[in-house]
Amino acid sequence: MAINVYLDMSTLRTRLITSSLITFFEKNKKVMISTLVLFAIGIIIGVILAYRAVDGSFERVPRIDIEVGSAKVFFISSLCLLGCYGIILVAGINNKTVFLICIPFVLLGYFCGKFACALVCRFEGFGIINLVIIYLPFFLITFVLMMLATASVLSSSCSDRCEGSSLKPSFIRVLKIFGINIACGFVLFIIIGSIAGGAIIVTLF
Repeated sequence: MAINVYLDMSTLRTRLITSSLITFFEKNKKVMISTLVLFAIGIIIGVILAYRAVDGSFERVPRIDIEVGSAKVFFISSLCLLGCYGIILVAGINNKTVFLICIPFVLLGYFCGKFACALVCRFEGFGIINLVIIYLPFFLITFVLMMLATASVLSSSCSDRCEGSSLKPSFIRVLKIFGINIACGFVLFIIIGSIAGGAIIVTLF
């Protein structure tokens, strides 16, 4: 009897989650598709510019000469995230500023493409390990979280306010998402990066 109740509750939770995901996708389909396209464009630009920057001649770097710095990479990425989420919030002010939403996603894609190209072509084996277990998860997680933040900002009314506060609910949600993104960056760059021998400080030259 208890097992049946547990299974029924589990099935109900699964249906609720599935229903919520479907509703979210239907409500924010344009935002999701638009941000994905912008991210993809940024990746293409990043790969092309990285390749052209060295004329296709990537110098191989011996592992002993590779510069690593998990704390440095985490600090720089956190500052970049702060700027990106700030732009997302500004973009949601009104219809005149919404075009700014393009900037963080194109930039995110650009650095993803550039770093992926450099890590594979310049740093080879160790670079590929860094890409697979640190950088790629970071860029993908950041893309998803930034997309959620964008959907929250663009779906909120300018007149919405948190109870007992002058802040918009979207601002609070974006702040929480930003915190999650920083936490993910800490785990990937500091913890996993340290285990993997350090996060590579990516350079093309």
